[in-house]
Amino acid sequence: MNKKLKYGLLYAGLTIFLFIVLMPYIWLILTSFKTRVDAFAIPPKIFFKGTLSNYYEAFITKGMLHNLINSIIVMIATVVISMILGLPSAYAFSRFPSRGDRLLSNYLLGTRFTPVVVLALPLYLMMSRMGLLNTYVGIIIAHVAFNLPFVVWMMRGFYDAIPKEIDEAARVDGLGWFHIFLSIDTPLARSGVAATAVFCAINSWNEFLMALILTGRNTTTMPVAIPGLLTPQGTIWGQISAVGTVITIPVLVFAILVQKHMISGMTMGAVK
Repeated sequence: MNKKLKYGLLYAGLTIFLFIVLMPYIWLILTSFKTRVDAFAIPPKIFFKGTLSNYYEAFITKGMLHNLINSIIVMIATVVISMILGLPSAYAFSRFPSRGDRLLSNYLLGTRFTPVVVLALPLYLMMSRMGLLNTYVGIIIAHVAFNLPFVVWMMRGFYDAIPKEIDEAARVDGLGWFHIFLSIDTPLARSGVAATAVFCAINSWNEFLMALILTGRNTTTMPVAIPGLLTPQGTIWGQISAVGTVITIPVLVFAILVQKHMISGMTMGAVK
């Protein structure tokens, strides 16, 4: 078979596959610009007169813009705090092994397998006694608690992939461990940092149960606010589509900004 024809068929197949995969998202975006009549039209309308009323009603009239800001604040704070606490911990596990580190590592991993619903009541009682219900601090602490073990386990593999001879050479030059961690090993593991940060952002952005029980009117995040569009009069699909379209944008932008490092980071720490 001709090489050009072979690659042409390959690209055509990939294009069709990509279109099929993205079709639900494309339909979500199209529905967000449709009126209620157009959204329920049979057969479905591909060409229609667009409207921004769904976005205005959802984000201005019903206050979803405030919920979007809440989600962004919680996500950014969760990622930053999780990385600040998790990177040194992962580095310590990688470079300073001790007798009980395997047990502690397994304990951290076990927290990832613990059903969130089991911790819902204890967390609610703790936050209530500390006066942290309906505050950013309370929900951020909960999200950090669930993301921190993930950061430690992910980044430990990335740090293990960095040859220890680099550290030894830096030590011979008189550098301290903190300097080596901050200016040598972490920049070398930036692919892992990017991949881990993206996964942390997605975990925090999509989290529902903890946000449901720990937030209130002033701190409600988007996943908790969206069910409010399911009314006794019916489901407002146009507004749900508008909110669904906007809610994907921050994570997509974040992923695009770090995609160069994220792709290599997803495989860098896979093999020691």
